[in-house]
Amino acid sequence: MRHIRFCVLLLLASCTTVGFHRESVRESFEYGKMKTIRICVWKDENVSPERMNYLFDSWNEELVLYNLQAKVSQVKDWKRPGWTGRAIMEELYSAELPEGCDRILALAGFKASDIAYEFASYILALFLIPTFEVLGAVDSPTGSRGFVLAHTASLGHLITGGASNTIVHEGYHLLGCGHSFYLSECYGQIQKLKTTADIAGDSFFPVTHPKSGFITSRRELNYFFLGR
Repeated sequence: MRHIRFCVLLLLASCTTVGFHRESVRESFEYGKMKTIRICVWKDENVSPERMNYLFDSWNEELVLYNLQAKVSQVKDWKRPGWTGRAIMEELYSAELPEGCDRILALAGFKASDIAYEFASYILALFLIPTFEVLGAVDSPTGSRGFVLAHTASLGHLITGGASNTIVHEGYHLLGCGHSFYLSECYGQIQKLKTTADIAGDSFFPVTHPKSGFITSRRELNYFFLGR
């Protein structure tokens, strides 16, 4: 029993957060009119349309705080590569953002390797070797593409709130927010992003520029990743 409690603590320690809400700070910002972020979804073969819609509903419950809405613009049938999140991100980094989309989000389905990894992490925990279960990720330079594990299939995932919490977490990264204890800085980031979107127009919802400011066109973003 002591070992089980220890494993749970390790799983909790491996969870990072984009921050907790501070309502008084959030309400001090103006977020303007409602804006839509168009998402190209890569849907794994064992992720149902109902599951996809459920996750987007969870995400939009959070986005409404900022007068934002995530809308599925295109759905691509996709098969999750490799055993780890790294293989998914490598594929995302080489992908062109299609016309009519502002972000790419891969919904990775459950694989038997996920359970194997979880059991291996429990064994390693007995020897005080920490492991970290990657439930989702977003590219750091721009926050324009990422993935989430679409099914809650492990104890660690359940403890951290499941897939519906993961998509909210990664959704903040898709808005250019980093990790922090509170979301205070993120509120300002979202306000700047929306102000830039108002100036740039409706053809593309901006992403963070890796140096400073924002990338305001799909063409510029694709050039950054693909060089063309």
